[in-house]
Amino acid sequence: MSRALWIPDALADHGLHVIRQANWDLRGDPDGFNPHGVVCHHTASNATAGNAPSLGICINGRPDLPGPLCHVLLARDATAYVIASGRANHAGAGGWRGLSGNSSVLGIEVENNGVGEPWTDQLLDAFARCCAALLEGMGDDTADYCCLHREWAPTRKPDPAGPGFPQDGNAWRARVQAALDNTGDLTIMDADTRSYLDAHFLAQVIATKQSELRIQKLIKRKFANDRERDAGLDQSIDALAAEIDALQGQLTDRPGA
Repeated sequence: MSRALWIPDALADHGLHVIRQANWDLRGDPDGFNPHGVVCHHTASNATAGNAPSLGICINGRPDLPGPLCHVLLARDATAYVIASGRANHAGAGGWRGLSGNSSVLGIEVENNGVGEPWTDQLLDAFARCCAALLEGMGDDTADYCCLHREWAPTRKPDPAGPGFPQDGNAWRARVQAALDNTGDLTIMDADTRSYLDAHFLAQVIATKQSELRIQKLIKRKFANDRERDAGLDQSIDALAAEIDALQGQLTDRPGA
């Protein structure tokens, strides 16, 4: 497996609202990428920071760690943002059931501060579905190769954690297994409803990006005589315009659009 290009469809098949980030299908190194497991994380973002405040970091990385930092980011409203199709820097040193290294596992980040922010039933359900979708996409029918980051690296990492999240990894795998088996309280939306909601979320993202683009153009006018800043703004404007075009293409290409 060089690129996991099946991720968005697998997530949608498990009832998740999916938004593909621009260039997700080209992001992450495909060389040697052969995942057989899933590692679960939380972002540690501030509980009041918004719906998906870690999206930029998950895509672009941090000064000490280049992006992408996961394959899927689950927002606080349970929307699944697809970040990458190749290797992502998320698990680090450690291992699970003979797996080791970022080339061997897919990573899911979920927006939660991990130190007091309650995990909602909606988000836990989406998280379990997301794990099941990725496992199923890799050909697994059991949750055995799904682990918590704190199981992968028990001396380094505490996540996922927080009120409502299972302390025991086996309890979490039981919930993921239920999602794989489609048992318990795991109502899957019909295709028409999912398509409508996905298009609605996509339209919202496009509107937000268009607002950002207008703001960037206004700033460019204000600093028209500052060549260095002007050049940086040109790059930002071009990138936003390209991202909007890609998102509008997704919306236009949707069945029934």
